[in-house]
Amino acid sequence: MAKYCSDCEYLNTSKKKADGLYECKKNKKFVLANTEACPKFEDTYSRTWYEKQDLYDKGKKIQNDFGDASLTPYVIGLVLIIIFCIIATILGFA
Repeated sequence: MAKYCSDCEYLNTSKKKADGLYECKKNKKFVLANTEACPKFEDTYSRTWYEKQDLYDKGKKIQNDFGDASLTPYVIGLVLIIIFCIIATILGFA
């Protein structure tokens, strides 16, 4: 079974930016609860299976609400290239 931040001892659920986005005590940054476990993962025994699943679902929901941010730089770059090509065509550089 895969391990996620929702299953980790270092996920600090008392410090959150939103439901599903919590502070990692080890990495000192905010992570989605449904992120795959990092090498610093330590299984938690203080949360029930239901609590872990609820955290995972909240992380999944916030990820779906905001989309996959990893594609954003590529989309912005593509839009800028298209705009540059249009301007170059209009000014006669291409």
